[in-house]
Amino acid sequence: MHRAIQAREYFGHQRVGPPRAPRALGSALLSLGAAASVALAAPHPARAEAPVQRTFFRLPSSNGFGAVLLDLGAARLTHFRERLFATEEPLLDERGEEVWIGNQPQAVRTRDLLYDAYFGLRSDGHQRWLTEVPVDLDASGYAGWTDGQRGGTGVVTMVQRVGNLECTQLFFAPQGLPQAGFVMAMRVENRGERPAEGVSAFSLHNFHLGFGRPGVMADIGESGETITYDASQGRRDFLERAFAGVVVARALEPPARHGASRAGSPPDLDVYRIVADDGGADLPDLHGAAPTADGAVSAFQWDLGSIGPGEARWVGAAFAHHGDPSGAADPLVQGALDAYLGAKRAAEVVADEIAAYRAFQGSIRVPPSASPEEAALLRQSAVTLRMAQSRESHAFLREYLTRDFEPRATRFGATLGGPPATLPATIAHRGHGAVLASLPPGEWTVAWIRDGAYATVAMAALGMQAEARDALGFYLDAEAGRFQGWSELASYDMPPYQISLVRYHGFGVEETDFNDFGPNLELDGFGLFLWALRQYEELTGDTGFVDERWAAASTKVADALVALIDPDTGLVRKDSSIWETHWNGRERSFAYTSITAARGLCDAAAIAERRGEADRAAAYRGAAERLRAAIAARLTDASGALAASLEELASGAGYWDAAVLEGIAMGLFDPQGRIAAATLAGLDEHLRVPAGAGWSRNDDRTDHAGADDLSPWGSEYDSAEWVVTDLRGAVAARLMGDVARSDRLLRWVLDQSAANYLAIAETYDEIRGTYKFNAPMVGFGAGVYALALAARDGLVVGPACGAYFEESAASGGAGGGPPSTGAGGASAAGAGAAGADAAGGSGNDSNGGSDSSGDLREDAGCGCRLASSGPGAAPSALAAAMAAAGLTRRRRRARR
Repeated sequence: MHRAIQAREYFGHQRVGPPRAPRALGSALLSLGAAASVALAAPHPARAEAPVQRTFFRLPSSNGFGAVLLDLGAARLTHFRERLFATEEPLLDERGEEVWIGNQPQAVRTRDLLYDAYFGLRSDGHQRWLTEVPVDLDASGYAGWTDGQRGGTGVVTMVQRVGNLECTQLFFAPQGLPQAGFVMAMRVENRGERPAEGVSAFSLHNFHLGFGRPGVMADIGESGETITYDASQGRRDFLERAFAGVVVARALEPPARHGASRAGSPPDLDVYRIVADDGGADLPDLHGAAPTADGAVSAFQWDLGSIGPGEARWVGAAFAHHGDPSGAADPLVQGALDAYLGAKRAAEVVADEIAAYRAFQGSIRVPPSASPEEAALLRQSAVTLRMAQSRESHAFLREYLTRDFEPRATRFGATLGGPPATLPATIAHRGHGAVLASLPPGEWTVAWIRDGAYATVAMAALGMQAEARDALGFYLDAEAGRFQGWSELASYDMPPYQISLVRYHGFGVEETDFNDFGPNLELDGFGLFLWALRQYEELTGDTGFVDERWAAASTKVADALVALIDPDTGLVRKDSSIWETHWNGRERSFAYTSITAARGLCDAAAIAERRGEADRAAAYRGAAERLRAAIAARLTDASGALAASLEELASGAGYWDAAVLEGIAMGLFDPQGRIAAATLAGLDEHLRVPAGAGWSRNDDRTDHAGADDLSPWGSEYDSAEWVVTDLRGAVAARLMGDVARSDRLLRWVLDQSAANYLAIAETYDEIRGTYKFNAPMVGFGAGVYALALAARDGLVVGPACGAYFEESAASGGAGGGPPSTGAGGASAAGAGAAGADAAGGSGNDSNGGSDSSGDLREDAGCGCRLASSGPGAAPSALAAAMAAAGLTRRRRRARR
């Protein structure tokens, strides 16, 4: 049953005036206090940045199995997904082959099962749905994990007032419920001086369980729905079923009425109209099963009677879903709610959920220097990381895909590695531990290795050892290597590999996306995984896990990465890299990919050395140091600034990319050296945004206006200010000694996030400074914020391979590309050729490659120095780059 959402203008709202004073909500609410009782922190006075505005109002909650979304602008829940991730697995035809339409691989999409759900109230002789009542935006947000604190939980609150009655509503996906589900609860408190008489509360639940799989943020159909009320064994349950499964809705307090209606019900039987029309009528009771119909909805009514001054009453409902509508799953879903709820009422259910988050926060490491505001954002970031991690390892799959008799097949069996199951069946999959790039309403509810690597290291730094271990285990257990034989990679002689070249479906299957320029194929994930693995070991002390998984990590990640170094350039082979440029002429020798590869190989060398594998350690270290030397020689302009890619640098202009800040933040180059100084100066000159403290991600939108260039795909996504590069830039700036700049970047992100319910954005509008595109971000948001605070307190990534690159050893100082003005100057290709001639080439490492016994010597081609040592003699950088030319290559089969 679709009902129009009343239009309200919340976007563009800007905080003015002092924050609202906090007040106690009483012992019954226990530790809810923060978001419902503490106002948003007022933004600090604007510096050069635009005034901070609140523009984000859709707040998620997840338990790792499913997720819900509270829209404060619409004053209702608007989303309940059956699984956390956006897609389950590749779509298969009746022969078990993957389905492609044109150049697009097809996937089984996760479904949104909820159109909306919300509360209503009868008081002072009137009744209304609370969707028509203004929301106190300052009092709403994430509940506090303990008294007097703001945020730190996945419990989303919404506060509204009707006369003297304050309605504090709480919505969350329960941590203690091991399946998709949610709780909606409401505390009605009399803030007046007289009793409130004749008070009733209502809840309405409009699930869509019909046909379709249009995408996880789109509504599916509402046809053929049946609602039954089950009062057996003391239960208070609605069971609603249709094609997409069954949802059980259980009243947490005994209801006075329990009604249901459908599209086309007469007004006196329409549960929505009865309350909305303000006639004072009660809901009609449903006993047993209602006729199957389209657009069915259910509703509870609780008669609260008289509420004295200062008194409060609670109501609420809990929900759980299963994908089997046959009736066989009914006892499973009701049993899951029995186990989770027991005999608890709404106030106790809410208190227990907050207590669970309080226990979680007890193990979170907060840097000693963190201010109260920073600690609040950090603790909410830890919750975001946890909520974005899949806890699912099994799934029930119907035999039909989007409608009756449309067959579905799966690649998974009842056990991992078993034969594909005949559906319907419960299958075991490889998705447990995956970390999504964003939570809803963000578009990126998909597990990218890149975002996941930052998230994993942040988890380890925060003390979330089990979560970090699960994330690393996911990457090593997922189904990867699927693109090894693709024609796009034929010239690479692609080695066997374990880390996805882009991202994963929710069941743990490697995937990529396509456009008119072919697929994204990204090689930066190899180095990032190795960096994350070593950071996990360092931060947790858990060498056992690393040792247990080292065979796969060394052979299918580190060895594969060494084999992907291009002998002609000394850089990692061309790819789509961090900003996903796709293929078919848009692949590049990107600096970010080579930077992360060099860092990751240094970390792999450290692990091998700890394990006593001297030859393997020397091989990885030698490859990393030669790769770093090639970056310095081929990817820096005449000023020493790092460029986006070899190809754009050679063009003489348009080569600025904020992702290269990782060359400093990840310890490849001396933060006090020429490369670091020139890079930051060049980014400031070419990428600083008007509104914020940071940078556009690159110059692709504006680099060659009106002309053909090497990056004609530039768009608003490129010119927006990116939070990930702001925060990695904060780490780099602090290492460079620019504490004020680092603090300014941190403060900008903190102020923005504090004004927007502690959700960290993907991007800010470069002109207005408002949230843009996706939020809340996980690795590129919560993760990098945690790492930036940790770095400020001294938890920094040390020099790669134990030493910064010795810039004086590079031919011509540092590179030979164009000057940092972006115009004129020698091309990188020309500089490389001259350097190679001067070095005379190198035949000393012709046996290098993924074989750890190869002669990839620790000192081969590296001009390096320890962070505390002075400069020393070293071979030229281009000689080092040329030393990589002997990488072994093997023939692979063609794609598809």
